[in-house]
Amino acid sequence: MHLIFPQVLRIVRQFLDKRVDYHGANKKEIGLERYRQLIVERLLAAVEPDEGRDDARLLPRIERFRPKGSTAEVEFSTVRPCRQTLKSHVSHVILDADVWEGSVAFQLEASHLVKAYVKNDHLGLMIPYEFEQQSHLYEPDFLVRLVNDLMLILEVKGQEREQDRQKYAAARRWVSAVNNSGRRGRWAFEVCKKPAEVGELLRKRAG
Repeated sequence: MHLIFPQVLRIVRQFLDKRVDYHGANKKEIGLERYRQLIVERLLAAVEPDEGRDDARLLPRIERFRPKGSTAEVEFSTVRPCRQTLKSHVSHVILDADVWEGSVAFQLEASHLVKAYVKNDHLGLMIPYEFEQQSHLYEPDFLVRLVNDLMLILEVKGQEREQDRQKYAAARRWVSAVNNSGRRGRWAFEVCKKPAEVGELLRKRAG
């Protein structure tokens, strides 16, 4: 550990200089336990092995009794707002945020770049992450199969909080692990902060 400490220290200092807004507070307050822990959690979620130096690759942990999920297992009733689908193996898409998610679902249905998609509801795709020294599970919004067979995890989120940023770091780490395994196709993760951005995100990933 002492060999890589200078590298870690440099990364932490860069993080504090570029990513932390102190809002006029004394910078020494960053040493308080709550803020220190947030920085540690963020860095741990973002750090990956250096494959160029033959470090062990980041790989996923596969659930032994359910190694592969399927939309064939999705069957449930709900009183939440829904919209019928054509490009999904599930008959309806549930809209947790009616306007935003409805707009995104409409664009996924209409896009020639989308082969299939599904709302991640009752699918069981949950990504573990740590926040404020507690374990949590992150359930992204959509899974989108693009025409180039890339599987895109799509999150629809306008206002971003600190906990959301930790979720996204964990999702990107999860995607890296799955891609490294080489047995479950190619995956990517994107956050859509405005419904109008959906088309551009799809073009970027389908190209």
